[in-house]
Amino acid sequence: MPPIQAQEPLSAREEAQLVAQLLLGDEDAIRDVYRRFARPVYTLGMRLLGSSEAAEELTQDVFLMAWRKAARFDTARGRLSTWLMAIAHNLAVDRLRREHGVTRPHLVFVEELPEREADEGGGAGSIESVVQRDLARRAMESLSDAERGLLVLAYLRGMTAREIAEADGIPLGTVKTRLRTALIKLRRANMKEL
Repeated sequence: MPPIQAQEPLSAREEAQLVAQLLLGDEDAIRDVYRRFARPVYTLGMRLLGSSEAAEELTQDVFLMAWRKAARFDTARGRLSTWLMAIAHNLAVDRLRREHGVTRPHLVFVEELPEREADEGGGAGSIESVVQRDLARRAMESLSDAERGLLVLAYLRGMTAREIAEADGIPLGTVKTRLRTALIKLRRANMKEL
């Protein structure tokens, strides 16, 4: 992948103009979007797919899809960079599922869990783990899509607040504040479940 120079974040107005140009089929617009967002998309591809070749292919696919489906982008639902990263994530997961046969995990009900032997610490640890995962899932469902996406990028994909800020084109302080707010909401939702 050729080196891409860092650029100033887009203002909301500039982002709207860029998307409008994309909708009109302006080739310079897709080039600008690529220059601005290819590096974070490629980085996510490397993290998820593990190879430079796969990450490059993913990056091309993301921008081709963005070009073809620009009309689906909704400024009310988030930033252009967030939309592009969501496309990248979804395409990467689809590719992993195709290549490795990864499917949805098989659901196991608590009643179906085998009892652990007493010398392994008893059965309570297994059940408690399942209950904790269920509580976490329910708490995550209480968040907005944007909040969930931010937490996924930070805690499941391992992106730093700075990387998220660069990818979304927003100030670092804003990312940190949004992360903190999402975590507080998550904690409150978790406390309600208990």
